[in-house]
Order: sequence, then structure tokens, then C-alpha cells
Amino acid sequence: MKNILVIIFLLFSSITFGQKVIIKGVAIDTTKNRNRVRISVNDTLSKYFSADLPKYNRHSEITKNKDLFVTADENGNFKIKVKLTDSLFFKSPQHITESYLVSDLAKRDSIRIELKPKVCTEYIPCKEKPKMLYAFIGKKINVEPADDVYYCNIISMDSKYDAKYKILENLHGDYPKDTISFISYDHFSIKKYSDFENVLIYVADYCGELIHVKYQYHNLYKTIDGKWASPYNPYIYRKIDSTFHIKPRKIEFEKPMEFEFKEENLELIKEKYPEPYYEIKNGKVKVLYGNYPNELFELKKLTVLKELGFFK
Repeated sequence: MKNILVIIFLLFSSITFGQKVIIKGVAIDTTKNRNRVRISVNDTLSKYFSADLPKYNRHSEITKNKDLFVTADENGNFKIKVKLTDSLFFKSPQHITESYLVSDLAKRDSIRIELKPKVCTEYIPCKEKPKMLYAFIGKKINVEPADDVYYCNIISMDSKYDAKYKILENLHGDYPKDTISFISYDHFSIKKYSDFENVLIYVADYCGELIHVKYQYHNLYKTIDGKWASPYNPYIYRKIDSTFHIKPRKIEFEKPMEFEFKEENLELIKEKYPEPYYEIKNGKVKVLYGNYPNELFELKKLTVLKELGFFK
């Protein structure tokens, strides 16, 4: 009899906490709601952005799902349908995130969340020239969103990330350890270095902090003879004279590199993936040419890295 009662209790609890309830109320911040508060289920936004998903429209995709994410209206009103076992996270720029158990919110007669502001810090720019540049072939260990400092005197439009990589081969700078941790900043790139498992990447020492040289990397893949190479990229040759000795070379990758495209995008595809460096056939683009890491580094030394003052 006692066992039957336990089973009944467990079934009842499972059904009760599995049911969805509507939580509604007001959520505002100290900007008088100029920045509307975002409410996410089980901190879905942070988990989604830290996932290894190479998609430009991460934000738009997650915000379409009203079961996971809502934004309070201009008066701070919000409504969301959630399970009693869920938690709700309330977020707003430059404010301290607050989280609540749905089971606790459901007991309230009314819900009013007022987010407290973060304490701001004066931004002091680094006026030193970078002391060291490290260029290396790295294998991703992890890249995840980082809490950026809230500055009183500037507004940053970039997202900050903490990165950790295993160094497979040093090309410049000879970093003394086999793993490296650094910071990176990105402003909604279509493709980021973290979208790839292996990269040739550039990290510099700025006032004692290791920071990724913004947007500078090459995605790398194994060739059939065990080397590393990156698919031909016409943009890195734009500022190089046609007489320069480094040219794209025919490369056979360990795993054939090709992808499908829609026929209505054919003209755009031809422009982005020019022949003979790519083969466009039967709705597929196949990589035929590329460059090895030492060649890519030489190209960067003569263009972007030179413009940034790393090389004369």
C-alpha cells in the first residue's frame, strides 16, 4: 500500500510540474525602460550563443520561439508560458541579471521585477604599441561569451569572448606553452574564427592582455599529404601586386571540400568562388585551390598586419 502511494505521489508530481503555466507581470530597468528587459527560459540566450553553432542569425532564430524568449513591451509588461520546473532570467544592457524559479513566481499575487544597474568603470585606452604578436595553428578547446566591463565613458558595440586553444604549431612569436587563453571582440560577423575547429590565428599582447587581432584568422583543413591548408580566399590577395611570388596552389584536401547551393544564387556564387580556384557543377561548389599557413602568414604580413603596425 505504501509503495502504491509513493507511485501515485510521483506520478502526480510529474504531471503537476510538467504542466505549463502563464507567468505575467512587469519587468523594468533603471533606464526607465528605454532598454526593454529580455526574459528567457532557463537562461536560453546565454546557452544558445555559447553553443558551437556557425550561424549568423543566432539571435533572430532564438527570438522567434516565444516558448523560450520574450521581450517586455514599452511599459514593461510581459507574458510567457513556462513549466513550473523552469527558471526565468531577466536581462537588460548594463544591468545585473536576475533569475527566479517559476514555482516561486507562480505563488506571487503580482510580479514586478526592477533590475539594478551595474557599477560602471572609466575606460582607459591602451596607449602602448602591442609588445608581441603570436601567430599559430590552433585547435579550439572552447570559446564562450564573457561578461564585459560596463564602462561609464564609452559604448562598446562588440561582444566579448573568452577563448582557449591548443597550439599545434607556432608560426611567429613562439608562445611558450602548448595552450593559450585570450580575449576576442566581435561585431556580429557572418563567420567567426570560433566557427572552425582548426585555425591559423593572430593574437597580440596589448598592455599585458592577450587579445585576438580582430577578424584575423584562416580556417584550416588537413590535406591528403598530412599538411594544413586553407581554401583560396580572393580577398587576401586584393592588396598584393600580381607579380608577388605567393600564388594560390592546387591542393587536394584529405576530405573533399564541397557544398551545395541554390541555382538562383549562381551569379553570386561565381563571384564569391571564382574559377579555376573552385569548381561549380551540378549545384555544388568544390574547393580546388588554397594556401599553406606559412604563405597565408606572409600575405598578412604585407597587408593587414603591416597596416596595424606589427611589421614594417
